[in-house]
Amino acid sequence: MRIQETTLSGFWAPLGTLLHGIDRKTIGLLATFAVLILFGDSLLPLLGDGLHLLLEVIESSLEHSLESSFGLTPRQAQISIAWTGLALVVWLSWYLSRKAHNAARRAFAVAQMRWCALKGSAKAAWGHVGWIRVAVMVGAMGATLYLFI
Repeated sequence: MRIQETTLSGFWAPLGTLLHGIDRKTIGLLATFAVLILFGDSLLPLLGDGLHLLLEVIESSLEHSLESSFGLTPRQAQISIAWTGLALVVWLSWYLSRKAHNAARRAFAVAQMRWCALKGSAKAAWGHVGWIRVAVMVGAMGATLYLFI
């Protein structure tokens, strides 16, 4: 749903003109980002604790349902939930890394097309330099290795 200019009147009318054509979802995301930037040091531990509590409640309810449904001991239910959770985390990590890799490849392709479409002194100055790729790759590998040392 888009914000209309007529929905905000009086004191908020200039804000309606400024935000004309922006989704409410985008405004919500921007507000959330601003709150996290301003109050992140106190909100992130709270969010982490809430997420941990939610996972513990789900885990406990799944363990009790396994115990009652299949007649497992509490230890067997805990082991089955732990291995299932590990498999889920591995799959989710693979899926999200694949999504991130595809997004990075698309962004690289767009940047490469824009670079090739440049007509001017920037392409003329850097187009013949083959060592820039090698320098960037060596620098990236060096920075990565520096993190692990």
